[in-house]
Amino acid sequence: MNEKFDIQAYMTHGVETIVAESLKATLKNPRESAFMVRFAAASKKASRRRAEAEKAYMKS
Repeated sequence: MNEKFDIQAYMTHGVETIVAESLKATLKNPRESAFMVRFAAASKKASRRRAEAEKAYMKS
């Protein structure tokens, strides 16, 4: 148990899994699929922002 738990990686993986499964479920509905693609892009951007904020916080 010496390894540090990385909440950022854990949360990012969880969201990516949910988005991927949701995208599969919406393949028959183009509007839902389009929404999920936009959501996935926004989620990825938010994940990058959180990672950058964490790095900035650790530096200070």
